[in-house]
Amino acid sequence: MDNTATFTAPEKRYFSTPEVISFLKEYAGLTFSKSTIFKMSMRQSIPAQKGPGGRLLFPVQEVKAWVDNGGKIETEG
Repeated sequence: MDNTATFTAPEKRYFSTPEVISFLKEYAGLTFSKSTIFKMSMRQSIPAQKGPGGRLLFPVQEVKAWVDNGGKIETEG
């Protein structure tokens, strides 16, 4: 019996603020400062949610969809 198991890291579900800034630059060529990202999250113009300790978290799939949708947040309904 083969006891060697391969471990696959789970897919990343959330970006931190520095990670979302890097992602937006690499994925879409968009450059935002940390303060702009904070302001956008407060205005709910970028997908974000508060995590433990009030830390901002950016859902990876929602941010990708946001970029692909021209910076518009899709609402269900």
